[in-house]
Amino acid sequence: MAATVLALGLSAIMAVHASYDGIRSRSADRGIQYQEAFPDRQPVALAVDGFDTVGMLQHSIVYLRPLSGGAPLPPGVDRWPGPGEAVLSPGLVRALKAEGATDRFGSVVGEIRNEGLASPGERFGYVNPRDEQINDKAALPVVGFGGPKAAVSGDLLFIKDRGRLLTALYLILVPASVLAVVAARMGSEGRDKRTALVSALGGGLWARAWLNIGESAVPLCAGAVLGTLPGLLVAATGNVQLPWIHYWLSSADLRHWWWGMALAGIATAVVLLLLVCLLHRTGNRGKARSTRLAARGSQAIRWAAVAFPIVVFATVWGPAQLDPLQHSDLRINLYNAGVAAALITLPCAVAVAVAVAGNQLAWSARKTGSAGALVAGRHVAARPGTTARLVAGVGIAMVLVSQVQLKSEQFGETARAAHATAHRVGNSVMILSMRTDRLAPQRIASVINQLPPATLALSLRQPQDPRSIAPVLLQGPCQALLALRLDCPSGTMRATSSSADKRIVEVVRWTSPVPGRFDIRQGPVLESPDKRRGAAESVFLLVSASGKDLPAARIKQLLRDELPIATASADPPGGTWLLGANLSAAHGKWVTFLGVPGVLILALTVVLANLAEFLRFSRAVAPLSVLTGKRRIYYTTAAWGLLTPLLAAIVTSVSAATWLAVPQESPGEGIELSTSMLTGVSGALGVMALLTWWWGARASVRQAIRWRSHGD
Repeated sequence: MAATVLALGLSAIMAVHASYDGIRSRSADRGIQYQEAFPDRQPVALAVDGFDTVGMLQHSIVYLRPLSGGAPLPPGVDRWPGPGEAVLSPGLVRALKAEGATDRFGSVVGEIRNEGLASPGERFGYVNPRDEQINDKAALPVVGFGGPKAAVSGDLLFIKDRGRLLTALYLILVPASVLAVVAARMGSEGRDKRTALVSALGGGLWARAWLNIGESAVPLCAGAVLGTLPGLLVAATGNVQLPWIHYWLSSADLRHWWWGMALAGIATAVVLLLLVCLLHRTGNRGKARSTRLAARGSQAIRWAAVAFPIVVFATVWGPAQLDPLQHSDLRINLYNAGVAAALITLPCAVAVAVAVAGNQLAWSARKTGSAGALVAGRHVAARPGTTARLVAGVGIAMVLVSQVQLKSEQFGETARAAHATAHRVGNSVMILSMRTDRLAPQRIASVINQLPPATLALSLRQPQDPRSIAPVLLQGPCQALLALRLDCPSGTMRATSSSADKRIVEVVRWTSPVPGRFDIRQGPVLESPDKRRGAAESVFLLVSASGKDLPAARIKQLLRDELPIATASADPPGGTWLLGANLSAAHGKWVTFLGVPGVLILALTVVLANLAEFLRFSRAVAPLSVLTGKRRIYYTTAAWGLLTPLLAAIVTSVSAATWLAVPQESPGEGIELSTSMLTGVSGALGVMALLTWWWGARASVRQAIRWRSHGD
């Protein structure tokens, strides 16, 4: 199982490299060559690189008008669409069908093949606009596609860089590594005795290694094959959609990296075989105080314990010393590496602290006469490695969950404010902007007159000087002003947000340089051109008369059909920030997608480690039944040997999670470690610790009942 999980994690690293290489290669091949970069070549088409939104997520749309029938086609396109027609990606076709807007860009006459898409699920399209949609000022001449000077579009503009996703894979790789260590030592008591016997008979390092390899090679190789099998199957069969995240994985990209998938399996088998050989120790009698085997790795655990506070301090302090503008990627990589090192050293710190406390407990038990405390104290003091394995899952789970929570909240306060605005008013109010420098007054008036019924329109005038502190001016007919709980003054009147409709309050919050204040005036929505002279755009406020949501899709379709490309937009207040927040939330889903399995792997690790410890612990304590005849001793021994280390791990991991969260926290932007989350996870782990104590004690009682003396 450990080999399968680790091989799957290493295969995911290869899949990330394969996917990003494919995305960059195909994006470069379809990039638009504008004549500005190739002045000596003749144009073959006109293009406007635009954007559209489906499901509140933005994507690219390229508006193309070929200048001749023999113009070269973009990759993945079989023929040029005619005026009013479109060729879209399968992902965009599915998204438009889900919204019931398949004819949004005109008649769909074909789909873009995979070689013309950055990824199989990309939402992308080429649209040949109608004559009335051509914008002579915005359209740029195109001489071809692909090449080093071509302008890219599509997913490459929206995805994070490769390093972000690779660092997110720590959420899988660190738990997989912990599971591998725990699995290598599962049931190791008998193997340790065998290793000691082979050493006593003169067997050297290679003899012991061959025994360990022969015993573990079959399950490790089987697990490595199972872990690499998903990637190889996708490469051999076809594109596959990842569950919940809905990302389409390209089989063509994985085929190009088939050797990477195979290498992931080989690396997994080699690493775990080395781990098994290194962790099956021979014992060190030279420093032992008794005839019991002493762990050779105890010194390494002590060094790791000493390193833990240093690692936490360096992780919190070190990246903060670098300039975030010049070394942003280095800061992130150093921080993630520090968190990974803290996760590895945390169990060792708890184990050494418990071992020190165990010696003191055993010393005090000699005076109090508590047999349970004496046995437990000696047990934890002699086996810090066992304690480290016992608490590893608990400590790492706490830090890992806190990191998942912080990374899922990393978008700014402005984006959070946009979410809050959308929650309060929805689409019941929209801000319509139209370029007066590219549109005739008649076309603007035509759009205003064709707005859906029950849509109130007001003119919204902002100060032309960006340094001005004058409030915005709302102007419209008296009927519209009264519907919004505003007065109908004969002239200009100053108003405040305290008595206005909540939709006006939200609009003023996003558009006015003066918080909470605005001017109102009764008058026509459309002003004469001479009054708007010098303004680059006209801004209108669209409000639902009933207070319900406006037909936003219908309004945006009206702008597409009636106006040239890139001359108008209609969005809710804070719409641009809302799109950015939605994109950040979509990126954050990857953290959850990887973090939840990571936490489940850690939970599995805790269960397996505790199960092994229960069996070892109960066998070791069983002979005490002859000495005491009381069952209470088993509960006391389990409390000191199992419950106390787990509770110490919970306290230590809460402190570590709080400290490691400091570099990521930004209260002004709403990024804070959740106290309720820490409390909830601590409570759940505390309950698990109590169950562990009860289970261990009961197992000891059952072993004691069945125990018989065999002269050992």
